[in-house]
Amino acid sequence: MSESLRDLRKASEKTLAEVAKALHVTIQTVCRYENGKRRLNIDQVIPLARLYHVSAEDIIAAQAISEAVGKSE
Repeated sequence: MSESLRDLRKASEKTLAEVAKALHVTIQTVCRYENGKRRLNIDQVIPLARLYHVSAEDIIAAQAISEAVGKSE
């Protein structure tokens, strides 16, 4: 099953605030990533993968899913 960025965050039991702090961005920016309204910078993929304990490929795939869901809303 493919997961969105939000799904990965929830599976890792992280809050929006924890993710924002780890990426050095605002909570609103993390929400935009999860809603497909904004793309992750390439330098954020590895830290996010480490935070969620998944591969960089999983993060990239999750971003694509988040973007697709965001476009359908």
